[in-house]
Amino acid sequence: MKKRYMVGIAILILALLIGMTGCGLFESGADSLANSGSGTSSGTTQKTTTYTNVTKAELEKALTDYREIAETLSDRVTSLEEAVRDAVGQSKANIGAYAVTYVDSVMSLSCMEAQYNLGCQGTGFIISEDGYVITNNHVVYYEETVYDTSNVQRGWFGYQYGTKKVSGEYSSITGVFDVASKYYRNGTVYNLEFVYRDPDYDLALCKLVEEVPVGDHWTAIPFYDGEVNRGDEVLLLGNAYGFGLSATSGIVSATGKTFSDSPKLTFIQTDAAINSGNSGGPAINIYGGLIGVVNSKFSSAQIENMGFAIELTKLETFLTDAKTTKGATVGYKTVSAPQLSQAA
Repeated sequence: MKKRYMVGIAILILALLIGMTGCGLFESGADSLANSGSGTSSGTTQKTTTYTNVTKAELEKALTDYREIAETLSDRVTSLEEAVRDAVGQSKANIGAYAVTYVDSVMSLSCMEAQYNLGCQGTGFIISEDGYVITNNHVVYYEETVYDTSNVQRGWFGYQYGTKKVSGEYSSITGVFDVASKYYRNGTVYNLEFVYRDPDYDLALCKLVEEVPVGDHWTAIPFYDGEVNRGDEVLLLGNAYGFGLSATSGIVSATGKTFSDSPKLTFIQTDAAINSGNSGGPAINIYGGLIGVVNSKFSSAQIENMGFAIELTKLETFLTDAKTTKGATVGYKTVSAPQLSQAA
């Protein structure tokens, strides 16, 4: 009986010891889990910082400060988003107005070569206040097969002329402005002198011969100083089908397009309508800046809305070459996207 009593006391003491040790282990484990977050890998010791001297009032104040900062940032972001939407909305709403703004900058061009009875129609636009005009090389330059009047043969059906290939710049380049232009002046025809051309860039530089009829300078289209991206809106102005100044609009379908027959050029692709006579016209973005020179289009029963404009960077290179080759210094202006100031 005494032995059993002693065994019972020993078991009771052992149970008390295990209980005390278990509580310590549990507390240690709980503290480890609370401080370790996602846990640590085997063999890795994670150092944690425990804040034991922060009062509840201090924590509540820190949380209040954080919420105030978050609300302020949210208000600023909202204000900035609204400013961006307003600016872009106004620009988009005004893209059609550039057809009016630049009515004094775009000309319907006609070229003639009396010797061979050749002619063409196209578009040109003013890029400097002293009257430099840009168009396509294929507008002012001809390569045609004509009758050779020096080679006449008599055949069964009368005299027959031989043919020959001729090429060169047109001897006469003239332009007229739209009836809405201040330069129209009862349909005045303005003469342009040929300055420089480059068939590899399909660009030509001419200059208005006449003095400015109104004001002290010609109205020029500024170059856009910024990036052009797929999806940007674009306005094309030109002498479509020889019917005088017209406007079409669309989006930039792609940039940097290249073709094997024009290895020096890159093109903007657009779905805006392009017709015969639009060659050499300006492509303008929502900020009123020039982004390209209308050049060509694909046309077939299987193709729709694939037009192309020479990218502005290539025009700038062409103008540099014109200065080097012909000493033509073109003082064009630039325009950038509006810079939005952050809300205070």
